[in-house]
Amino acid sequence: MSITVSLATTDEQSEASAFIFADSSEAERETQIQEFLESIHGGKKDQHQILIAREGGTLIGAGVLVFTDTSTAFFWPPFTRDHDCADAILQEMSTRIERSEVSIGQSLIDPGQLNQRKILTRNGFPHLTDLLFMRHPLSQISQSDSKETEPLEWVQYDEQQNRQRFLDLLDLTHQASHDCPVLNDIRTAEESLESHRSSGDSDQQHWYLFQREGIDLGVLLLSEHRSDNVWEVVYMGVAPEQRGHGYGSAFIRHGLQQAQAQNQSGVILAVDHKNSYAIKIYEDLGFVRQNTLSVHARLRSQFPEKKSDIN
Repeated sequence: MSITVSLATTDEQSEASAFIFADSSEAERETQIQEFLESIHGGKKDQHQILIAREGGTLIGAGVLVFTDTSTAFFWPPFTRDHDCADAILQEMSTRIERSEVSIGQSLIDPGQLNQRKILTRNGFPHLTDLLFMRHPLSQISQSDSKETEPLEWVQYDEQQNRQRFLDLLDLTHQASHDCPVLNDIRTAEESLESHRSSGDSDQQHWYLFQREGIDLGVLLLSEHRSDNVWEVVYMGVAPEQRGHGYGSAFIRHGLQQAQAQNQSGVILAVDHKNSYAIKIYEDLGFVRQNTLSVHARLRSQFPEKKSDIN
């Protein structure tokens, strides 16, 4: 029998959710299913998509695809033990990603899950990079070792007053960046900004642009994760001609101080594991390595010609 993959109807979502969390403990399963369905129903129309795979009417697999913002789609590796089923689900995900307006469809997976990673790769989601996740406990913030005596000036993001200024500087900081540099070639500054906006709970409340003597130096974009009482560094970048002066450390230190003043339990971030320069900055400031996840992704440059949207 052939495997068919389709978007789960409202009535099928509970069945699919039970399938996804089938391996969870009985004590946790119902809560996980309820929270999962609430997150699915809480987003915009078609933002969260549950895909189901059936063979002869029997549910044999499920997948979750989330369009987190206008330029990014995130998906969980298929929930199935059948390789043909996994292929079918991923091919349907690939089609839906290609027919959207996003520039990247990605999944994060434990580097040791080699079989899953092979399945992702053969279905058009090759390994892009590994992300190192780090956390600062905010128990102690190192003091500046900069020789500069004048503190940096900073302004907060304002949609009406300085949006274009942020966009111009964000675009500038992408130049010759060592943090997932392949993304700089497929996303505009506008798309990057919108992607950063979708992280966490606080929109652009903690977005800062730093300057000195009228010269823009770089940006720091922070987001709150209120349920965990932490802030996240979603982006930090220094203009190319301003690098090498310790500004990156100063930006991050500012963010740590702001988070500490708001009684946060920590600050988290993810950095390309190849970006040794940034990793050293973070470790020197007190960030501690937590774990590493592999990114498997399909980029806009790999998409065929656009088709009509999928509903």
